[in-house]
Amino acid sequence: MEDIKRKWEDWYGDLMAAYQWNELEYNGRTLHYVCGTAVIDVDGRGFASSMLQVFGCSDGAPLNSDEEAEVAGMLRKMHGTENVSFWSG
Repeated sequence: MEDIKRKWEDWYGDLMAAYQWNELEYNGRTLHYVCGTAVIDVDGRGFASSMLQVFGCSDGAPLNSDEEAEVAGMLRKMHGTENVSFWSG
């Protein structure tokens, strides 16, 4: 997981105004995710958007599509953001 965090921070950390790594217990598994605020510069004007990205389970097994939908719904409620994605790299 630490390698994924380093890669993510190298690739996306500069785009984030603030972010935090978190864990979520789900069906006896630990999910790792990051949430924060992304800043996008368009023609010299900055726009901010909240985001959340799930990286997977500590056991390494992927979530199926039903589990992803359930986890996304839970995280949307917990963090108040519609922007939930799942890491595929």
